[in-house]
Amino acid sequence: MINPLDYGRSQWRQILTDYAPALRHDIYKLVQAHSRELALNFYQQMMVLPDARRFLEHEQVNRQLTASMTRWLEQVFSVSELAQVEDAVERQFEVGRVHARINLPVNLVSAGARLHKKRLLEYVTQQWHEPEQWLQAGTYLIEVIDLSLELMNLAFASKSDIKSRAAEAYRLHNLGMNLSVERERQRASLLDWSQELMFSLHQLGIPLQPLRQSEFGLWFYHQAVSVFEGAPELEKIAYILNQIDEQHLPALQEVQDNRVVLAENMAALQQQLRSVSFVLSTLFDRFIELEHGRDTLTRLLDRRFLPAVLNREVRLAMRGGGTFSVVLFDVDHFKSINDNHGHKGGDMVLQQVAGLVAGNIRSSDFCFRYGGEELLVVLVEADAASALKVADKIREKLMNSELELEQQQRVTVTISGGVATFNGHPDYAQLIKRADDALYRAKAEGRNRCIAAD
Repeated sequence: MINPLDYGRSQWRQILTDYAPALRHDIYKLVQAHSRELALNFYQQMMVLPDARRFLEHEQVNRQLTASMTRWLEQVFSVSELAQVEDAVERQFEVGRVHARINLPVNLVSAGARLHKKRLLEYVTQQWHEPEQWLQAGTYLIEVIDLSLELMNLAFASKSDIKSRAAEAYRLHNLGMNLSVERERQRASLLDWSQELMFSLHQLGIPLQPLRQSEFGLWFYHQAVSVFEGAPELEKIAYILNQIDEQHLPALQEVQDNRVVLAENMAALQQQLRSVSFVLSTLFDRFIELEHGRDTLTRLLDRRFLPAVLNREVRLAMRGGGTFSVVLFDVDHFKSINDNHGHKGGDMVLQQVAGLVAGNIRSSDFCFRYGGEELLVVLVEADAASALKVADKIREKLMNSELELEQQQRVTVTISGGVATFNGHPDYAQLIKRADDALYRAKAEGRNRCIAAD
């Protein structure tokens, strides 16, 4: 089976062989003169399509993508020597991988190629009047764009396949939790919310917390929908939660000073909560326990599940206007720990650090072993200030803890953290890069500190 990169190189070299250098140069100059206009025309056309608007509405992304498309048009037609082919092919594969990472529909990419070809052919007819010249120029132009699109789609399909397998593996991993313990924890979360609601109702003026924003609600919308994807009980629970937040809570707020009516409405709400608890138990009972997919040392989520989680959080944030944050932690001076206490001592430290980090986030959040001594935490529905506060709380708690080693030895370690909050960019890799840059600054400024990106 031919390697896709080799295939792309051979096809691009063939195009360079089939068309005269002078013609290719003239087409490049034509594209260069109109690249910005072509990019703007593309976005004007795309903004009409509902599927495209969710990728283009954010002003920052729009600016970045306009510049990227202008640059892409100029780059694909600037290839004039065989030595340039390898880089050109790799660029198309990278664009395709980015499209897959941000879940950009293939039909939108194809629509963009079609718009570019149509507009460029109009310019070709204005510049070349002889049929033979027009045909040569137009055919070359179409071949370059079609090959670029073909290579992007090859990379897109490969990346999407990997993502699908990772998403399924992540779902299987989550099924490996102790489901009976998790079921009782979430039922307890429901009870806690109910008791807090009762307290708020008897204290006039205290706002009622929506169930969606409770510990249970955050777990349901950010974790359960992935763990139990496709289960019919999810729709039932979501429907009841929506009824509670949209109907029962406003009704309770209105009759807060009427104890009789309040008691009747509260009884109806308690019946809804019992329904949620029953359906929740049914949901857990339908799934078996598996033990799969954890990092063998720290027992945290494996890094390969990160795309599945972050893509879901990006979609939720873009659809609902919310936000989330990531924190990238790194154990300070970890090499010296290994040097002084051996790799077994380093492993024991890392296990305890991982346990402390995982034990100080919500059940709706995610904690990954990112690599080596790095841990990555995804804090759902957390803005920059909240995320930095959580990161600092974890850092301070570790700084004030003694970790156990062999032979009753104890050691104190610190961590540095970089915090980045979702800013509307659909590519989660940008978010991780910002967190990594912030972590680098925290290390450079003396370690044992957490710094927010930007």
